[in-house]
Amino acid sequence: MIGANDAKLLLAAALAASLPLGVATGCDAHAPVSVRTEQFPRPPYSGATYAIYERGGAVVCTTLEVCNKFDQCDTSHHAGPFKDPVDEDTGEPYGTSPAVRIPPEGLRDHACLVRFAIADD
Repeated sequence: MIGANDAKLLLAAALAASLPLGVATGCDAHAPVSVRTEQFPRPPYSGATYAIYERGGAVVCTTLEVCNKFDQCDTSHHAGPFKDPVDEDTGEPYGTSPAVRIPPEGLRDHACLVRFAIADD
């Protein structure tokens, strides 16, 4: 049986899920979008690169690209912050890049922003 508090939490989660990502995360939908990267080793001879997209100080989506030594890569996109458990176990990234602002006309060039309708804000 669901209690009153459980019902309120379910309703709040359903409402948040129905909102555009920028509204659901509480960030300004008109703030500039920036991207930064983090790199992690993946044995043997592989690596993982995260492209972390931020707007108004909040992570709006994350792209993970894992490539092997033959440069064969798998890419996945995730709403909000994401880190694979393998990389969480590694700890700190071995490489990072500073955040770079993406001009509004370039937002549609980033699959993660398009997939989660951030490029349309």
